[in-house]
Amino acid sequence: MGGDSLRIQALAPLAGDSCGWTGKYSFLCPEDDWKKAEYNDTGWEEGRAAFGTEGLWYVTNTFWDVNNIFVRRNVKLDKEKLDDRKLYIRFLCDDIATIYLNGDEVVHSDYTDRIVGCRQLPDTIVEKLREGDNLLAAHCYDIANKALLDYGIYVENKEYKDIVTAQLTSVDIQATQTHYKFQCGEVELQLSFVSPALLQNSDFMGCPAGFISYQVISKNGQQHNVEILFDLDMEWMFDRVRIKESIKEGWKIIQGDSLYIAMKSEDDMQSAYKDGRIILSQKNMMRNGKDNGVLLLGYKEGEVLQYFGENLPCYWEKGKKMGIKDALRNMGNEYQSLQRKCNEVDSYYLHKLLLEESSIKADKMLPFYRNFMSTRRISVAPDGELLCYGNIVGRVRDAFGSYPYLLFYERIDWMKGLLKPVFDCCESGHWRKQFPPFDIGFFPIAIHQESVNDYAIEMASDMMMMTLAVVKAEKSFDYAERHWNAVSQWGNFLVNIVTKQQKITVEKQNDSVALKKVTVEQREVPVEQIPSANKEEVKSVLGLIAYQELLELQRRSDE
Repeated sequence: MGGDSLRIQALAPLAGDSCGWTGKYSFLCPEDDWKKAEYNDTGWEEGRAAFGTEGLWYVTNTFWDVNNIFVRRNVKLDKEKLDDRKLYIRFLCDDIATIYLNGDEVVHSDYTDRIVGCRQLPDTIVEKLREGDNLLAAHCYDIANKALLDYGIYVENKEYKDIVTAQLTSVDIQATQTHYKFQCGEVELQLSFVSPALLQNSDFMGCPAGFISYQVISKNGQQHNVEILFDLDMEWMFDRVRIKESIKEGWKIIQGDSLYIAMKSEDDMQSAYKDGRIILSQKNMMRNGKDNGVLLLGYKEGEVLQYFGENLPCYWEKGKKMGIKDALRNMGNEYQSLQRKCNEVDSYYLHKLLLEESSIKADKMLPFYRNFMSTRRISVAPDGELLCYGNIVGRVRDAFGSYPYLLFYERIDWMKGLLKPVFDCCESGHWRKQFPPFDIGFFPIAIHQESVNDYAIEMASDMMMMTLAVVKAEKSFDYAERHWNAVSQWGNFLVNIVTKQQKITVEKQNDSVALKKVTVEQREVPVEQIPSANKEEVKSVLGLIAYQELLELQRRSDE
């Protein structure tokens, strides 16, 4: 759209972008001023980057297999050539890294961060850069096993600086799509980011793919010669990648490691790979009578779920011998009908939200729908039913936090998919306790609880309330009836818990003299003393109420 480019080029490149750079390093903890240029590092070893253990996906030249490494790298800069461009630190680290420029901290990456990172230098740091020698120092701490450290300085490449910036005139965020409108001179560009994986009863449900549809409209009634160009910097997004191209059934598919991009293969479509970038363009729009198009994006999922010893396919595969390239091609052939379905779904949910008369709820509801699926997978269980799970399979607490939103969106299929691993674990005999498990394992292996703590009351109560919610949503007792052995077992567990709690309460009331002396002066109750819905005493009662309601619904269903 013009404006600042995210394209970068090396000033002091990573070792992987060059033949490797040399620096001073030490495995021993130095004095505090080690990260400053004035520090005397004559006693340090000299080594060539990258630093780390052997056998990694990234080439290392200096072996490092202890916890700490301290590295000093001298970088020469010509400030006049920076031309007010943005500067970035690119780094690769495993595990925890802190990087300093002339003594000032510019990067701190803990073990939860990606191993590949890129951070813009703030203006306050850039202003302190010196003409000539500058010091880029780093400390990396390896927790265990593999170790890696490489870092460098990059500068913004303003390739598109002379292009007039398009003016964003409209943003419309919906449940399955986000629509943008840009004013580009006398032409309006409409972009829609569409997620058909969110559609119910769709062959693409849960598929790790989507598309960007685009359309150009003349605002002055005249015909214009328009080119749509997509410039994707693969190295910026995913570090170095190997590019593969293929054409099948009229679609040109470009693969960069696990990322896939596709566009219709036609005479006015062009593609190129240049300096780590994929450039796709559609020329002569409007002049050739065509004013719209689509760009498909997807990625190949890695491991499959091993569910009680059996590998399960993703829902969108469903036994078909189909990969992500086939899914992209099919999605491209149907993209217009898929977008119409998304429009219908978005309109329905928006109308439903407006009836709620709560803008605050809308702010939470709309992002939830897409965020939920972005952190979940959909698979088909051995019995043919749907499974829904995140990084932790069958985590009851996560399901309980999601179910009010899923009820609003009427995604009972997803809700039942979240609960299914818990029921399967209990009903198959893998779990023998009187209450549900907290989870049934970390993806990709689901077979037993990983949590050390059971949280028995919370789990039983949450499962009871969610089972009741499904029964009410479906207006049928069939779901609870199918799992009644487990449900009744959890219900009896809650009955015993509440009975014990009531007994303890009565004993305390009989034995405590303080409870009989209520002072008139104390009229306010501190907030922290108000029972929370997450407290076990409250949870157990809520769970028992849900169980009693299920018993009543069972009685009615038998009549």
